[in-house]
Amino acid sequence: MPEKDITKISAEITGDEYSGSEPVKNRSFMESLKENLRWYEKGMSKSEKLLLFKLDAMILTFTCLSSFSLSLDIQNVNNAYVSGMKEDLHLGGNDLNMLTIVNQIPYCVFMIPGTMLMTRVRPSLLMPTCETLWGIFTLLNAFAQNLNTMYAYRFLVGFFGSISYTGSIFIIGSWYKKPEMSRRLGLYAVANPLGSMFSGYLQTAAYDGLNGVRGLAGWRWLFIICSIITLPIALYGYIAIPDTPATSRSLLLTKDEIEMSRQRVGKGAAPRTTRLSFGVVKQALSGWKWYLFVASWALLDQSEQRLSTSMSLYLKYYSNQFSVPQINNLPTVTNAISVITTLTASWYTDKTRNPFLPATLAAAMYAITAYILVAWNVPQGAKFFAWFMGGSILVLQSLLMTWASILTIEDLEQRAFLTGSMNCLGNAIKTGTNIVVFPASQAPRFKRGYIWTAITGTLQIIFLVLIKLMTTWDAKKMKQATVIEGLPAAEADVVMDVKNDETGSS
Repeated sequence: MPEKDITKISAEITGDEYSGSEPVKNRSFMESLKENLRWYEKGMSKSEKLLLFKLDAMILTFTCLSSFSLSLDIQNVNNAYVSGMKEDLHLGGNDLNMLTIVNQIPYCVFMIPGTMLMTRVRPSLLMPTCETLWGIFTLLNAFAQNLNTMYAYRFLVGFFGSISYTGSIFIIGSWYKKPEMSRRLGLYAVANPLGSMFSGYLQTAAYDGLNGVRGLAGWRWLFIICSIITLPIALYGYIAIPDTPATSRSLLLTKDEIEMSRQRVGKGAAPRTTRLSFGVVKQALSGWKWYLFVASWALLDQSEQRLSTSMSLYLKYYSNQFSVPQINNLPTVTNAISVITTLTASWYTDKTRNPFLPATLAAAMYAITAYILVAWNVPQGAKFFAWFMGGSILVLQSLLMTWASILTIEDLEQRAFLTGSMNCLGNAIKTGTNIVVFPASQAPRFKRGYIWTAITGTLQIIFLVLIKLMTTWDAKKMKQATVIEGLPAAEADVVMDVKNDETGSS
């Protein structure tokens, strides 16, 4: 096997930089910029570009809107709490934490079964139906008159929203090739902070313009508006979701385009004809990927805790210094930082096949900001810097999912189980620790929480290094196999995948 082919195989597995072509000399700045901003891979045929355009319009539109609406709903609880819900429903102590826990328990419990179910039940039916139901219960939040009723509605929103995130990751990972995936998952990832960001502006508008209209407080209108946004997205999902390449019956794709999609993703499109079994779990637990990616994602969720409420509750505590619009709007800067850094990191990863560098830089930035908040006795501007720049940690949402999806791209069930486990267990652990490390009663200073997230941010760097080392180790084993005559079938398939990726063929 020629050394050039060995390098290509190693690059595909590890994510190391490999462009697949010789460097271009004497390229002007504008030519370089145009090349780097290219959305479609070089040499792609018109028919394949049209297919990708359709897939982007269908899949990315629905998944991004779905993520936006779910994060909008989740963030609404925090914004409603600091905008009158606390007083109207007579909340106090750690009631806000308990509302989060009640929502997250069903979200976590049903996430893995729901994601695995998508390998057998048409996602175009399952996902929009669940979104319709969580939209209805979001609407009912607006009319809750006591804490117990709010608990019931938050539980049901969590139950029906459990497959939204991992289901979307599953759909995106089923239709796109490796060099195309990071940008798409990056765009999907920014929908989450955009939803949180928009919630702050929406609450400000509801508080200023709708407070008291038809006898309803502004925070109640926030849930009504959220449901009005969610329900049309759910209806669109019945049309937009094309299922998987193996099972697609989409009216928006031609038969030739569906067949092209199956050829593009290769083994990842293979239909499943057997029943789900424990063998999927056993296979996943026998390798390193499940343990390291789940651990890294769990650390991400731990770190993310201080982004959601700590700044809002700090501003609420000092409400004599900050107005209600400021309390809702200032934390959105964190979301804006998340959007910018995620899009930049996703672009870089697709161009270099190297998620390790941007992921490590994001984790390092977060750790630095965490230690600033641990110190606490710093100027208020330094605190704001720490809260704002801490949003860079959300870069890992797209990069870890991209990395995990690429490493399991040829096995539908393993990809569903791995990505489902990452989000499920990460959220489950966060649900258990949230009330301990960030109890609302400790506002404005969450000393315990800031120390904890400084530790998790530091550990994140270590786990990213471990993932990098293990992918490199796998690449070395593959490299050794290529020098032996009569390659095993699995390695031969990887070689073919690499060649197809380079040539743009299916």
